[in-house]
Amino acid sequence: MAFVLLLGNMFLLPITADEAYYFSWSRNFSLGYYDHPPMVAWMMSAFSPEYLRIPFLGLAVTLVFLVKDRTIGMFNFIPGAHLFLGGALPDTVMVVSGFMVLHAFKRWVNSTNLLNAVVLGLCIAALGYSKFHGILLILALAIGYWHLRNEWTLYVAIGIALALLAPYLWWQMSMDWPTFRYHFSGRFGPPDIYGLLQYIGLGALLWWPLVIFFRRLPLWGRALMMSAILSFGWGAYNGSAEVHWLLVFMWVVPAVEFPDSNRTRNVAYILVFLHALVWIPGIRDMLALNEHFRTEIREIDSKENIVFLDAYQDAAIYELATGRKSYSLAHPGIRKSQYNLQPYPFDGEEVVVYNRMGMGQPYFDGPLFTVREILYDLSRLDYKWENLSLQYDASVVPRGYYWILYTYADGIQQRRERLCPGNEIPNISFTSDTDQFLTLEKNWMPSGIWIPLP
Repeated sequence: MAFVLLLGNMFLLPITADEAYYFSWSRNFSLGYYDHPPMVAWMMSAFSPEYLRIPFLGLAVTLVFLVKDRTIGMFNFIPGAHLFLGGALPDTVMVVSGFMVLHAFKRWVNSTNLLNAVVLGLCIAALGYSKFHGILLILALAIGYWHLRNEWTLYVAIGIALALLAPYLWWQMSMDWPTFRYHFSGRFGPPDIYGLLQYIGLGALLWWPLVIFFRRLPLWGRALMMSAILSFGWGAYNGSAEVHWLLVFMWVVPAVEFPDSNRTRNVAYILVFLHALVWIPGIRDMLALNEHFRTEIREIDSKENIVFLDAYQDAAIYELATGRKSYSLAHPGIRKSQYNLQPYPFDGEEVVVYNRMGMGQPYFDGPLFTVREILYDLSRLDYKWENLSLQYDASVVPRGYYWILYTYADGIQQRRERLCPGNEIPNISFTSDTDQFLTLEKNWMPSGIWIPLP
């Protein structure tokens, strides 16, 4: 049944905006990318858009055949988990890599020899290149098997993993740790106790087998669940946590002993049927899932230079659908993306800016509007602060750009002030206990430069 669900997702669900976004990474090889470690992009790099799910489906199918049928069938009891397992997503790579770590770790526990330690180190590195959440599994195993901490081959495995992860860590350091800063500080907003309660309630509903059988889980499984609840709960309290992050619980599911009865099998059949309903477009509309596929972007038919405003997923979907370059311009305070690490491809050229803010002319009857403009990339403008005064070469700022001051408190925009033309020194009003950014904009269009106030 799990195999049927994976095949259905492969051929009956359109490519999601997230998958298109990761595919856009894969067109430019790198040791790292803004949002996640690079494994997802590396796997996509050898495939064309129509086949980009192939390597991920292969991983998921391998998992189906390597793990006992009864065990993999337990995943049918987790509502929605199949939507992420097998997709061209970091989650697929993380889940499969996590099971590889568990398998290698169990072999090492049974025989702590050097060969098993080497294999374990390779699997840990693969998990590290998949997604940051994999660290929770490593910590959980450390807690559950703390009594093995004096085995010297364990440190061989750890050393191999760190050595293999060193190029990625070097990339992060050379780029000023963008992924770490994004995940550990850039995502947070004002505290929200209701968001925390909603997150915990929904997680308990989706992963109900683990809640019911929690006391029967091994120590490492209980440690994994508690560490995930604490870390993701903290994110939910601060306004930033995704339900699919709880896919780390999939590593614990095989430890649950479901009753082997006709009733259990009947429940599994019913849940598989309910899971398969998302293959029907009308059902996806009812569940508001089609927003993840952005059909309105796929309908854009233009040979002009096209960029998108505050919508990195729109740019990625457009690139995937057309094979043409695009870009996502972002205002200060809007979620950054891989586009912020890439050069703007249309510097000084006329572009059509698609946006969902109502700016410009409506694009047919959909949610998009268009603005035609000549824009420049000013992200590499040299500047320095002297006695709280901004110093820069005003001659390199094109006409039409103005200095704009943004003021944020607890992640919420307080003010947007237009100060002066870009070729003049801005007179800045500093506000304590806030985050303030200077930027250059042309008719609300960003230039790529964000200058934090000292």
